[in-house]
Amino acid sequence: MIRAYLLRPGGGPAEVELRPGDALPEGTAWLDLLRPTEAERRHADALLGIETPTHEDMKEIEVSSRLYVENGAAYLTTPLITGADSPDPMLGPLTCVMTERCLLTVRFSEPKSLETFRTRVLRQPELLRSTDDAMLGLMDAVADRAADVLEFIGGQLDALGRQVFADPPSAGRPGPPKAELTDVIRGIGRVGDLTHKLRDSLAGLDRLVAFLTTVSTGRLNKEQKAALKTIIRDLRSLGEHAAFLAHQTSFLLDATLGAINVEQNAIIKIFSVMAVVFLPPTLIASIYGMNFHHIPELDWPWGYPLALCLMVVSAILPLLYFRKRGWL
Repeated sequence: MIRAYLLRPGGGPAEVELRPGDALPEGTAWLDLLRPTEAERRHADALLGIETPTHEDMKEIEVSSRLYVENGAAYLTTPLITGADSPDPMLGPLTCVMTERCLLTVRFSEPKSLETFRTRVLRQPELLRSTDDAMLGLMDAVADRAADVLEFIGGQLDALGRQVFADPPSAGRPGPPKAELTDVIRGIGRVGDLTHKLRDSLAGLDRLVAFLTTVSTGRLNKEQKAALKTIIRDLRSLGEHAAFLAHQTSFLLDATLGAINVEQNAIIKIFSVMAVVFLPPTLIASIYGMNFHHIPELDWPWGYPLALCLMVVSAILPLLYFRKRGWL
């Protein structure tokens, strides 16, 4: 799919869908290729006089393959988060090609930042004044979306933290039920995966903006330079906040594993106490279960009740001792 965004003469912004063979509308500032076919990619090449990268080219991890200038056009590729609020978030590459005629974006996923930028373009005609304005507006939308994802991650971590550190219900004092710690670990794993992917995206955006600063030197006006500095500052602060959330995720994981360890120790403690409690009765039963004729208690009328009482008393005494020492 090819969509062109332009300023109509004497009117506002417009969105036009192009098909192979259509001419580039006059005043186009942004050309968006979403999952382009080979025919659509070649048509974009013919319209702008460039060579758009393929999906395989966009997946290259070398910086030289992501950020470069060729035939007067600047190629900038960065990974973006897709489906951050879904169970399976993904990183999808976005390629921005800055030409003299317009800004070209090539993508094979649908990150919300692009939809946000599309909405802004249709409401703010000033974003279509030039290629640089369109690129800066796109980067601003991407930074805003990254901030939203960080806010979502922070909310998820707060909820998981409340589950981990919630007081268990006790008699006479109601409290929240203890969450299943295995489910908490799964939640922490999902949040940690999303955080790492977002940090990868922010690292790519930081390199992209640094390269953009280099290629746009001497071309931006005062207002555009101020906007670029704001984007750089925002991305750096977002990167610092993402690092903080990654540290908080590790802390929650350690706390959850510690809580599981405490519960396991409590279970082992119960079994240990029960083994000690039943050890004296077992000893008494073993003594009176011996096959000797000369055991005086065997001839007593109250010998059997006495043995039972000894077993009960020998089981109660360790429990009382443990409770007195505070071990129970």
